[in-house]
Amino acid sequence: MKKIKAVAFDLDGTIYIGDKLVDGVVELLNILKEKKIKVFYFTNNSSKTRKNIHQKLQKMNLHTDLETIYNSAYAVGIYLKNNNFKKVYCCGSAELREEIISSGIRCVSDKEFPEAVVVGLDHDFNYDRMTVALNFLRQKDCRFIICNRDRTYPVENSKLMPGCGPIVAALEYATGRQADVIIGKPETFMLDLLCKDWNFLNEDILIVGDTFDSDIAMADTYRSPSLLLDYDNEFADRARTIKSIIEVINYL
Repeated sequence: MKKIKAVAFDLDGTIYIGDKLVDGVVELLNILKEKKIKVFYFTNNSSKTRKNIHQKLQKMNLHTDLETIYNSAYAVGIYLKNNNFKKVYCCGSAELREEIISSGIRCVSDKEFPEAVVVGLDHDFNYDRMTVALNFLRQKDCRFIICNRDRTYPVENSKLMPGCGPIVAALEYATGRQADVIIGKPETFMLDLLCKDWNFLNEDILIVGDTFDSDIAMADTYRSPSLLLDYDNEFADRARTIKSIIEVINYL
């Protein structure tokens, strides 16, 4: 732990739930700042752009640089650019399309055959979009790229919302094929991107999250240290756990 130079926090369920900040987070971030430990934010949420997430954090008085935020929408745009994709069909939010387009990739309609179908969290997912994606993915030369397989994500009042995973599962079942590429956690693409951007080694960065098979599995694969926030879906439990993390961080 003495080697830690940075901490990457999951967002939904760790830093905030819905639009409410978890108690103790501000104190924790201030301690990390005092210790000159760099803070990053890591989320599988592909329904928002990095700018959207940055604005939300600013409204919560968590002042950070845009470049410290990594989400699967931004990361999938980087992946497509790095792998020379030119045009894709986006089965996801307008914000996901915005991130893809900002990386220089065209998002096509159902009238033009794409090099890949990109699937993200889509609150407007419907039968028509599934039909378009299904028929593109019937062709073997169309890649199947997904932002993540998250089953759910937490919001206020202990409520869970369906994540990107159920949409992916529907398309996998309909097409009879598995996704070719997974961008988000527990895959390590986002973490590797962060470390390359900021010149960190795997052991330099501590991963903090509330999901074992996503946050911690990614850290384990990348051989980075991690802390699991193991609690029920209640703010009180999270506040107590954040205070426990503060005790751990004080030893750094």
